[in-house]
Amino acid sequence: MNAEIEENIRKKVPWSQLPSHIKQILSNSIKEYDRCVVNFSIKNQLRYRGNLVRHVFKDEKRYYERIVTYSRERLMLFPYHLADMIVKGLRITPFNYYISVVERLMQAEKSYDTLPNFTAADCLRLLGIGRNEYIDLMNKSRSNKGRLFGRKNVRVLLPMVPCDIYIQPWWRVEVGLVLEEDIKMVNEEELHTIDKLIDLGSQNAGDLPFSIVMSLYKKGLIYLDVPITAADMVQVPPLQGFVMNRILGDYFETLLYKIFVSIDEHTTVGELAGVLQVDTELVKQAVSLYCRLKFAHKLNVDPEQERIRWHPSWSNIPNPDSKNMDITPLTLNLNKVSPLNTSSDIQSPQSDLPESPANSSLPRKGQRVAFLFDSTLTAYLMMGNLSPGLKKHAVTMFEVGKLCDESLDSFLAELEKVSVLDADGEGEARRFFDHAVILRSTVMALRKLPSPGLDLVRLESLHSLDEATCLRLLQKKYKLLVSMAPLSREVRPITSLMPPHLGPAVPEVNTLWFKLFLYHLTGYGPPSLLLTKGTILNQLPRMFLGFSRLLIHSWLHEPAVIPVANILYVNATLQFSPVLIQAYGVHQPAQTYIIPFPFKPLTPTKDNDKKIKEQPTDLALRNHRAVKFLQEMVNLEHNCGYLTFANIGVMDFGCPNREMQVRLGRSSRSTGSGFSKASRLKMENNNQPLSISNENFAFSSEKTPEKLKENESKLQSPVESHFAVTPASNASRSSSPANGFTSQEGSNLLQEELDQLAVNEKIRDKGNISLEVALKNSLSIDGLTSPTDENINMFSLDHKVDVKSEEKTEENTTKKEIVEEQNPSEHIFLQDWTLLDCHFGVPLFDVNANTKICDTIVYGGLAEPSSLENLVESSRKLGSALLDFISQCQYYPGENMEILKRGRLVPLPRHNLVFDNGRVSEWPGK
Repeated sequence: MNAEIEENIRKKVPWSQLPSHIKQILSNSIKEYDRCVVNFSIKNQLRYRGNLVRHVFKDEKRYYERIVTYSRERLMLFPYHLADMIVKGLRITPFNYYISVVERLMQAEKSYDTLPNFTAADCLRLLGIGRNEYIDLMNKSRSNKGRLFGRKNVRVLLPMVPCDIYIQPWWRVEVGLVLEEDIKMVNEEELHTIDKLIDLGSQNAGDLPFSIVMSLYKKGLIYLDVPITAADMVQVPPLQGFVMNRILGDYFETLLYKIFVSIDEHTTVGELAGVLQVDTELVKQAVSLYCRLKFAHKLNVDPEQERIRWHPSWSNIPNPDSKNMDITPLTLNLNKVSPLNTSSDIQSPQSDLPESPANSSLPRKGQRVAFLFDSTLTAYLMMGNLSPGLKKHAVTMFEVGKLCDESLDSFLAELEKVSVLDADGEGEARRFFDHAVILRSTVMALRKLPSPGLDLVRLESLHSLDEATCLRLLQKKYKLLVSMAPLSREVRPITSLMPPHLGPAVPEVNTLWFKLFLYHLTGYGPPSLLLTKGTILNQLPRMFLGFSRLLIHSWLHEPAVIPVANILYVNATLQFSPVLIQAYGVHQPAQTYIIPFPFKPLTPTKDNDKKIKEQPTDLALRNHRAVKFLQEMVNLEHNCGYLTFANIGVMDFGCPNREMQVRLGRSSRSTGSGFSKASRLKMENNNQPLSISNENFAFSSEKTPEKLKENESKLQSPVESHFAVTPASNASRSSSPANGFTSQEGSNLLQEELDQLAVNEKIRDKGNISLEVALKNSLSIDGLTSPTDENINMFSLDHKVDVKSEEKTEENTTKKEIVEEQNPSEHIFLQDWTLLDCHFGVPLFDVNANTKICDTIVYGGLAEPSSLENLVESSRKLGSALLDFISQCQYYPGENMEILKRGRLVPLPRHNLVFDNGRVSEWPGK
């Protein structure tokens, strides 16, 4: 149904007052509008009186029967807000409703997972049927041979009366539909209570004896109403009794999840309705259900005063049996994860509730700090079997979407139990343990910031709100946002720049576009190929020849390392999403090393020169040219995160002539196929030779014959000289293309490299030669055995000469370059490492990086107002530059080059793109 039509029905606009364009959508048919009114009213469980449906559907009782039928068939929650009409008018209690729902499921032999989350939780509360009980009932049903009218008689297996339920004294007791036969089942005291309810109307449950209320409830003669006003405030503690099955997606369930992530104990129901821009009555219904299911507690109720006011029998209310309150999460699954322990030691919810503001002398109000996480973290906490008590907090973080500061003390206590466990596990088990331990230290550090508190908020829950509502919510409640790192590719980071965000500046940063953007800015990065959806690879792209491992990134999934022989399996993924393929090792997978930022001053140690030959250090990689170029656009001083460097087995000399703009077009530059078709045609028409330049691999008519001859004699990158086309010389121009290894020049070059291999090894170990000699003798790769199993240096000699000349030019102006010249071993070491990725936020997998970043946030001034102002401005600048880069990669010269409008979805690539030899260009397909 059209959204505008639904809005008019909700606003009770009759046909005569409908806008003309809405009537045209309805084909100017009043009957069509009446049909939409009835369907919308039943679907959204609207009350008959006071809505348009009363003018269309004349039978009120039949209308409510259709609501019950519709809700039962779709396994929706019992419509408690219509209980006065359904219980009194149709004599259908919540217990009878859920019995019929479970009976239908069992007769259809459907699994327990079919029940939506909130419906399953209400069934567990009223019927006592959870996952294990349902499986047991199904087994008994299958073994039961008795049938009634050709169908299985499962009703005899289901409970006859409701379970003991949780009741608060301030709940209202309403009389149901009581018949003369029902009077025979009650005693005198119960009859007196029924007469009182009939004569005086509804009563507070606390004004009546507790045993009488429970007895009448089980007999179905009364029902309970949970009154909520616009001035009420509620608290959401760690969830008890929540069942994680599936999400139905109906209007009320969607509202429940929106309110879950938005509500807090300092915001009234009326204020919350204003933030969400939802009708206050709907918010009151949702909060009422939270209190009914014991997912929330009303705060403006003083237990001490109420205990004096209520009937003495309410002073010692027995707690419901906690054995039925098991949490059964199924929606989060990780591969190769040990099964979740279903037995949970869950205490009574009264034992570990945080102190309410009613008892707190200093209620903490004001804007807080929010730590943003994704569902991966909750999966680690739930699936790791780290601590039984940790499970309810993880379920709360996932389902509610938020863990408030008031619940963090008990959460930290559970995480502390994990920190003292034996951490000798490996693989996934070790990963779960590390995330739990580091999360505890992160929460403890961020709580030291000057703010009323810290909330843990799940990003996916925020995205259940529309963008404007999410912005209002964040600006109202939080003054600083801090993201975990890395965020899953499936998650869209926060769009707004206010409040300030220590994390991804814009959503596009958490996509594969940002990787290419980093390589484009710095000229450093592994050979990378971004393929559009629907592309089919028929062979290994030439840029990956010589590599044995590839890093595969599906568009919205985590990366995977595969052998180069399995490259064609990427075609299956390309049918559904774009894929980024990156070179990731020659003989073995690449080594990686991370350095956190913002950078703290480091003093080099005396043995730094010795360590730098064997392993990377923060001090050495901070001097990497990629970091210097990156800082020109990306603010590494007022944001936090980490850079990832990789040693892929091939030196990276960067790009001496970086361009700030990407220019698509195969005729202007080609990095993977030698020469374009247009260039070859132009060469044939003009009878001019082609030149292979390290700046542009297209036709050039401006070079002198001497320069052409010099370029032809130089060694180019393996893509151009060995794996793409035969070198363009007079002798080879007339011959057919070859891989280059059969030429005499290639054979001589290979022999020279093998002869110089031992000499180069000794020279590099000594580390006492000048940079000029080191560059001259570094043409060969350590361990090179044959051209087929080893990758030749991916950068041309021209690049190395340019690098050397740049170093000599800057030697007289920059002291840091003088240090590099004096320490050639460090410079050669840095060429072994190239920039792989950049993530913003607080990492939860590395203790050292996490500690440095948290200390900088709390003590290093990263959360100071002046620093945050610079962060907002730099984030805006980075977002504009990244969107401009994406636009350049999407359009050819002359097409629309405007910055792409930011929306909910990041644009997918329109062209196959390649990063090689320090530049981003269009991939020609070879």
